[in-house]
Amino acid sequence: MTASMNSINLIKTILLTCLSGYLINRIILTVVDDMDKTSKGLLFAVLLVALVYLVYQLSPDPGKRSAPAVPDSAGTDQESTDGADSPGRGAIRVAATVLWYEPGQIRDYDRSLLVEDNDPAAWAGGMDTDMRLWLVGKAETMALFGEPVVILERRGEWIKVAAESHRTSLNVLGYPGWVPGAHVVSSDVYINELKNLPDVVVADKTAGIFKNPGLTDLLMEAGYMTRLPLLEEGEQAVTVRLPGGDTGYLSGSSVKKAGDLYFSRAGIVEEAKKFIGLRYIWAGTSSYGFDCSGFTMCLYQSQGISIPRDADEQAMEGAAVTGADLLPGDLVFFAAKGGLGQIHHVGMYIGNGMMIHSPNSSSAVTIQAVDSGSYGEEYWGARRYTG
Repeated sequence: MTASMNSINLIKTILLTCLSGYLINRIILTVVDDMDKTSKGLLFAVLLVALVYLVYQLSPDPGKRSAPAVPDSAGTDQESTDGADSPGRGAIRVAATVLWYEPGQIRDYDRSLLVEDNDPAAWAGGMDTDMRLWLVGKAETMALFGEPVVILERRGEWIKVAAESHRTSLNVLGYPGWVPGAHVVSSDVYINELKNLPDVVVADKTAGIFKNPGLTDLLMEAGYMTRLPLLEEGEQAVTVRLPGGDTGYLSGSSVKKAGDLYFSRAGIVEEAKKFIGLRYIWAGTSSYGFDCSGFTMCLYQSQGISIPRDADEQAMEGAAVTGADLLPGDLVFFAAKGGLGQIHHVGMYIGNGMMIHSPNSSSAVTIQAVDSGSYGEEYWGARRYTG
């Protein structure tokens, strides 16, 4: 309720009180002159109680919160894009962007990642262990160039989006988080072609996207598993649609057709080994840095299989596998309290009792025994995904 509405209610209450008091006084003087003092006193008390109750009912209650007035659209910093029933859609227009738990820049270092034409490679490469640990609880996930997003909310220069390809129980539309508005572009042409045309995915750790079919004028670098609509195949290059609606070109040797991806135990292990030595990044899902479940999610994307974004949810799907039956490509999970508590880590089995994984902020993608160190004590179980 606004301040002007409260003032009007106060004036009404004062006038009502004065009028009611005057009427009670007249009733006592003109109607009950022949009553004794006891009867007059009792009548006066009854009328007084009735007056207090009436004033209370008509006065605003300071103990209840009134529904806030709806602000003018020009005076709010938070608005829906297309209404709750029809959220807007867009796509990521930078090589990679972090989805944050809250909007707004928190530390100066992240400026290189948050600017309109960002540099995720430099951002990731410049962080030491403490800077990487700082991301825990602040970053949610990472979306790549061309990834479709649902626009949930706007707040100033920031947009809350749901990354559609990151399956999660947090939101049926995709993994939610805040990104700079400049990192999202909306193009009906792109969204329609992403849905209706075949796609290509970047199969190398990174690949150049060029402005010309001769591949001499570099536009930008795209990361592993970047997915774009395929427009045409040439001898040297493929023509793709870019998120803003323009066309771009990639070397045919750096991409695969999404429709040709298939699961292979040897193949997924080979894909994983490409990233040995890559430093861990909390919320990472790219060749600039992975967290544990971002790594396994992207590896299965390389096989044409979609699995949930987070480790605890990856452990709830697929088929259960005993330790004795593990095969390369199976996911192995680890939990607190000796393997009985909350799942906190996932790796991928590669055979001979070994796994490949992205362990934590102080380390990099590595190969080690499933039962080594604390992992042996915290082993939870395994899941098998085969499409």
